[in-house]
Amino acid sequence: MEAIDMLMQEHRLIERALDAMEGWLATLGPESESDDKAELARFVSFIRGFADAYHHGKEEDILFVAMVEHGFPREAGPIAVMLHEHDQGRSLVRVLDGLAQQSATWSEEDHGSLVRTVQKFSSLLRLHIQKEDQILYPMADARLPDPAKEEMYRKFQAFEEQQTSSGEQARLRTLADTLVEAHLP
Repeated sequence: MEAIDMLMQEHRLIERALDAMEGWLATLGPESESDDKAELARFVSFIRGFADAYHHGKEEDILFVAMVEHGFPREAGPIAVMLHEHDQGRSLVRVLDGLAQQSATWSEEDHGSLVRTVQKFSSLLRLHIQKEDQILYPMADARLPDPAKEEMYRKFQAFEEQQTSSGEQARLRTLADTLVEAHLP
């Protein structure tokens, strides 16, 4: 399914950004004088803009809607789990954003919160992606009729065109590439 392929390609970019965030975090030892709030803010910007608004937006507003229209329950089962995990991720990103926006230098407690939150977020998102790639997407591909898949793909393309014309998608992809280049060997 072409629409699903698009989502899976986006997963690969999100995973690379998670690798970069973990690489960046590893450079900030607990005794570090550094509290690179600007770099954390760049990760938060990518996560909110690409992983959430762009990627999760397509899932929630197009894929999940199509699935519900074709018999999948929204309040239980795989869609409910995915929506719950999207909300959990947003909650963790709010913690990261709070640390990035904090005016005071990070304390030892703040640094510990950063480490725990990045680890929780990365673990959550990696498992979430695995569930989607291995369970939810194949389920949607198997159960959605071809006309629904074609309509979903058209909606994805329209969404892509809007993002491309605004320049936002290019900005976010460039940001991800920059973060990966800066923090991965």
